[in-house]
Amino acid sequence: MQNIIDIPIVGQSYHLKDWSIDCQRTLNLYPQIVESGNAPQVSALMPTPGLIKKFELAGRVRGLYALSDRLLVVAGQKLYFIDKAGKIVEVGEVTGVNRVYFADNSAQVMIVSNSAYSYEIKTARLTQIKSEEFLGATDVAFLDARFVWVVPKSGRFQWSKLLSTEAGSVLDYATAESKSDNLVRVIASNGQLWLIGEKTTEIWASTGNADLPFQRMGGGVIPTGCVAKDSVCQFDGSLVWLTRTEHGQGQVIMTQGYQATRISNHAIESEIDSYPNIADAYSFSYQDSGHAFYVITFPSAKKTWCYDSLTNMWHERSYYNPKTHLHEHHRALTHCFYNGMQLIGDRMNGNIYQLSNSAQKDGIDLIMRERVTPVINPHGVKLVFDELELNLQVGQESNINPLVMLTWSDDGGRTWSQSRQESLGAIGEFGKRVIFRRLGQSKSRVFKLQMTDAARLIVLGAKAKVR
Repeated sequence: MQNIIDIPIVGQSYHLKDWSIDCQRTLNLYPQIVESGNAPQVSALMPTPGLIKKFELAGRVRGLYALSDRLLVVAGQKLYFIDKAGKIVEVGEVTGVNRVYFADNSAQVMIVSNSAYSYEIKTARLTQIKSEEFLGATDVAFLDARFVWVVPKSGRFQWSKLLSTEAGSVLDYATAESKSDNLVRVIASNGQLWLIGEKTTEIWASTGNADLPFQRMGGGVIPTGCVAKDSVCQFDGSLVWLTRTEHGQGQVIMTQGYQATRISNHAIESEIDSYPNIADAYSFSYQDSGHAFYVITFPSAKKTWCYDSLTNMWHERSYYNPKTHLHEHHRALTHCFYNGMQLIGDRMNGNIYQLSNSAQKDGIDLIMRERVTPVINPHGVKLVFDELELNLQVGQESNINPLVMLTWSDDGGRTWSQSRQESLGAIGEFGKRVIFRRLGQSKSRVFKLQMTDAARLIVLGAKAKVR
């Protein structure tokens, strides 16, 4: 007797070492909530944005910072500004090879690399901060008319004079004292200073006192620190980072008030535990079409994960290397929102791209989109798959005829069948049906859907005829 069953083609990435529990993968696609019904539900997979090249500079893009009338860029060891007309002007030298941190007071920008610099906005003049009072900096924030920065390899933070990048005195510093751990980052968030250490976090507020302008708030201690300083990110009105505590590390948490809430799941944490190094992780966040995305990259593992606060679900993003034919971590190293564009700096070169939903490639390179279902029929009853119909958005607006590819595995993804291909519909073919027939039999079937063509892949559902 033939039956029709739903195939869980829409879902998040959630794959475990024990594939029989779950082996889902959602790559360069993300779950979308449809809100038109009585109860909003996840009912589609949408394509992640591609990259459109906007600017090209020399050297890896180490930092991006948006001002009202210009974009500051550190590429290689040079600082540039790009005006709204797209003109690129070289400003001066910013030494170092790692990520760069910025903060501004509307008149000056403090820039921190392996050295610290002051950039005058009105004159576009760059000078290195070298005073005897300056104790060194590993990052920078701005709150209540003062710049604040972490002193290297210490539990101390230092602050500037009012409305200046200059340190006032060698005594103008304070120490995070709840635990004797080094500070990792200082972040200004919601009118407060968040001092994130290796194992603990403190929240400080302004006092209005010239001698001690900041003090720790009562109850403002969280027993959660950070293992990767560049994983800290302002996200959806909160802060997110990759944790380290006295008991372990590798969870992703988001602040809620003076509390830290875990947003990673067991599958993500199992993945993170397998990576050779997580201290080099970095992140950024952005908003798009009602979604707030937190994107965290683990370069040592060549993996990028993305959390969506709208659905509370995770998906993967990748760059498909055309030379190796392997997935690598996403091209984005740095990010900012400028002139109505979500801009990212390339981790490999001096290109600055716009994240765009209208782009179906990463620059000139194709995007591999992939969805792996959980195990169909996990109870082990043999099923014969006569037909699988995919509910996809079909028909194109441009003169192409993209193909989708289907493979399957009967051993949890250890081996895969030969690929089958079906057309997604050419221009105007909006009634096209995507059907795969005679798919064999199995006790534990997993389906994999892929597309590499430059077209929008929108997945709405799938049904199978089985007996």
